[in-house]
Amino acid sequence: METTGLAERMAHIEGAFAQIDRRLSRVEAELSDLRGEIRALHGELRTLYRVTISVLIPMWVTIIGSIIAAALI
Repeated sequence: METTGLAERMAHIEGAFAQIDRRLSRVEAELSDLRGEIRALHGELRTLYRVTISVLIPMWVTIIGSIIAAALI
């Protein structure tokens, strides 16, 4: 009787570990996908930053030049 109870408990524990393994595998896959999405977003943000800087610098140079030109007139 004791052996049957122990065997049932071991089978239950083995089933629980198998379920945990499946869930952890799913979590690992989700994390991998999330890392890829974060890398893609990082690239997009870097591109937007460069575009913004490439517009702002000439704009400020033009404004400063206009102010200097107006002050010298």
